[in-house]
Amino acid sequence: MSTNAITVELRLAGLVVLDLAEHADRIEVATEYGCEEATCPRCGRSTWQVHERRKQRKRDAELWGKAVWIYIWKRRFRCRACHKVFTEDDPACGRRRRTTLRLRQLAARQAQEASVRAVSRWHGISEGLVQRSWVETYGANAAPDKPHILLGIDGFCVRRPGVMWTGLWDLQSRRPVAVMKGERRVDIERLLERHADRGTVKAVAMDLAEGSRQAVHMVLPQARIVADKFHVVALVHRALQEVRGGRRLPGNTAWLMHRSVERLRPEEGQRLAQALMSNPTLATAWRLKEGLHGVYRKRTKEAAAAALSSWQTEAAASGLKPFQRAALTLHRWQEEVVNFWDYPITTAMVEGKHNRVKVLKRRAYGYRNDRTFSLRILNLFHT
Repeated sequence: MSTNAITVELRLAGLVVLDLAEHADRIEVATEYGCEEATCPRCGRSTWQVHERRKQRKRDAELWGKAVWIYIWKRRFRCRACHKVFTEDDPACGRRRRTTLRLRQLAARQAQEASVRAVSRWHGISEGLVQRSWVETYGANAAPDKPHILLGIDGFCVRRPGVMWTGLWDLQSRRPVAVMKGERRVDIERLLERHADRGTVKAVAMDLAEGSRQAVHMVLPQARIVADKFHVVALVHRALQEVRGGRRLPGNTAWLMHRSVERLRPEEGQRLAQALMSNPTLATAWRLKEGLHGVYRKRTKEAAAAALSSWQTEAAASGLKPFQRAALTLHRWQEEVVNFWDYPITTAMVEGKHNRVKVLKRRAYGYRNDRTFSLRILNLFHT
């Protein structure tokens, strides 16, 4: 009995080991399928008559740092009823495949974290095989467990200048619904028509993009559009920065102006008050900025709508052009802003996921194949 050997199961579906040979750089395994009968593809009857055997060589995953080659004695059966000659199935590898399914799945999993070139070098296979294995493993996206009710939509830049993609995400399951190239209204309409059910979607969160709003109104007329809170607040922060002209102020006064008043320490509030007293224009701009923050502190939808209308009137009468433009924008989006009190959803999760997409793109130094890029995005399920 040998004391320097172990036995490892082959674990390939249906294959029976006939012989084994280990060499310095490889392991060769002779196998055949254990099923004694096969079903005729023409008449559907079972037959046991073997017409001939042919040896096929398949590449398997490495074992102990050695390449593993599987030699399969494939049988060709002859149907005793209709006399058709056919080859038995190959579930361990797949029809006309020269690698095992196990090797392709392993390469696909490793390609999730490493580059295609690195995985091909690890296994001694071509980069094309690694890419095809990834598409084979992750190309079929499963249907959602529950219908989509709350959706988030946002665009992200893939390549400058002007190459934009649009992502559609389920805000409840935090999973991607679909991504596609383009951010025009017609592109978003096509995206929603394919992946959003008119009968189940109740609300869609988005930034202040007119094309996205028109697309949702066209495809999902019953869905409520919710303007993202961050983009609404960022609108007045940009107006505040434009009023102060981007100039540096003494100390950290500029930073204090953009910080919410409830987050200021007492000494910071005193410094800010002194700076605003010496500049009435900045004081007006700061008060308008805090006024819009106050809209989101309202408890009811009616109170928020009244506060938003009052803020628009005050901003229009302030004489500050940046805030007057912001007031006109919020007047056009007033219904979508107020919908936040019915459906308190934002695109924060979508923005975070799209940041991960950009990291994925940079790690691969860009993707030339748009389909592969979209499949990799759709498989970013973990957080």
